Amino acid sequence: MSKKDKYAAAVILIIALVAALIFLPAKKGKRVVVLFSGSGMKIPVEEIAKDFTASTGIAVDIHLEGSSILRQYIERYGEAELFLSGDKENIDILAKKGLVKNRAFIAWHIPVILVPEENRKNITGLDDLAEKGIKIVLANPKQAASGKLVYEMLQRHPNGKKILNNIVVYGSSTNDALRVFKERYQKGEADAVLEWDIMVHVPEGKGLTVIPFDKKYEVKDPLMLALLKNSHVSEAAQRFYDYFRTEGIKAFKKHGYNTEAKR
Repeated sequence: MSKKDKYAAAVILIIALVAALIFLPAKKGKRVVVLFSGSGMKIPVEEIAKDFTASTGIAVDIHLEGSSILRQYIERYGEAELFLSGDKENIDILAKKGLVKNRAFIAWHIPVILVPEENRKNITGLDDLAEKGIKIVLANPKQAASGKLVYEMLQRHPNGKKILNNIVVYGSSTNDALRVFKERYQKGEADAVLEWDIMVHVPEGKGLTVIPFDKKYEVKDPLMLALLKNSHVSEAAQRFYDYFRTEGIKAFKKHGYNTEAKR
């Protein structure tokens, strides 16, 4: 099986697993809002949902996975009520298909090089990642927003092909990429992971340090929240959407995200 076929099979499998979880029966008589979120935002998202439930009594059912996987699920099944994507493009795709009722900017996602502190002297920028023998971990560009944004940037970098050739493994999501990197680093099988800068503030990124991309190749993408048109409990979903884009943004800022709307 080719690498392309393996990626396609992995995408289909994950969508099927997400579908199985979504179709589990809800608790009878309980108001529940279904939120799909990119996995890298787990900590602020869970905090926001907990606070919202405490103040309103409305439960939030959170499903975490790579943003592209979640978007494909929404396109096929349309069961989610809100979608927090790690990149704007996934929201744009759904909007073009008439699936988005409203959307709001939450924060910026900025990809960088993450390395353990002791490895910082060996990797100082993107050009170092092109050196022979360097081993890189990246979230799958077909499944996760971080991987997609980095992959697109590398298409215009003069050493992009060499850097891509040094990728030894793809994670299925941001959290999975961090998990895989830490496992491989301990075995001497990885040197750096390309991920969001904010990941140094979560448990999975503990001990990692940020090396920004060279100025010319810096990229960032707006983290967007969409209220979807196929909401089955529209009043509750609208309340959570309004809460998220006010109180929720404060939580993201507290956890280190850049929440200023200007580029």
